[in-house]
Amino acid sequence: MSITAFLSYVVITSITPGPSNILMMNESRKCGITGAWRFSSGILAGFAVLGFMSGALTTSLYSWIPVIEPYFKLAGAAYLLYLAWQISFQKGSKKGYEDMQSSFLSGFIFQVINIKSILFFLTVMSVFILPFYHSVKSIVFYLTLAIFLGWLALLLWSGFGSIFKNLFTKHDKSFRVIMSLLLIYSAVSIYL
Repeated sequence: MSITAFLSYVVITSITPGPSNILMMNESRKCGITGAWRFSSGILAGFAVLGFMSGALTTSLYSWIPVIEPYFKLAGAAYLLYLAWQISFQKGSKKGYEDMQSSFLSGFIFQVINIKSILFFLTVMSVFILPFYHSVKSIVFYLTLAIFLGWLALLLWSGFGSIFKNLFTKHDKSFRVIMSLLLIYSAVSIYL
């Protein structure tokens, strides 16, 4: 395996806009980085669990991936369109943001069913790890590295939302439209 190709794929895929990145940024925009911590930690935990689940399933069910992939794509695209709808019509008032904070569980569940992350881990496993490594130690090492780099990207997006909170609040409607369009793009890109 080319470590350069592996790292390039992991970093570029993790840093580009995706549902988790967008939602973490939006939550930090609404609640600040500390207020969004429950939701963000749910996404981070879900990302790790999804990574190791994908590793185990991909290793054991390598031949079934082409059969189940279309169903994952359909469910993921539908969920992204639903999220885009919710963000675009969310009320922008400042009161009640504390009550509107998302929970650890909502972040965790969202991440575990996030199609971009599922496809990310399936690609990491099927293209970069399994063709070259078969030992549990190697598989765990490369999966852990991918998870760690993914976490850094997610935290970067969360920090971005918190740092530019005032700017995003000032342009709330435009921000929500842009985030919704990015989620729609994410849904469409599943089929491109």
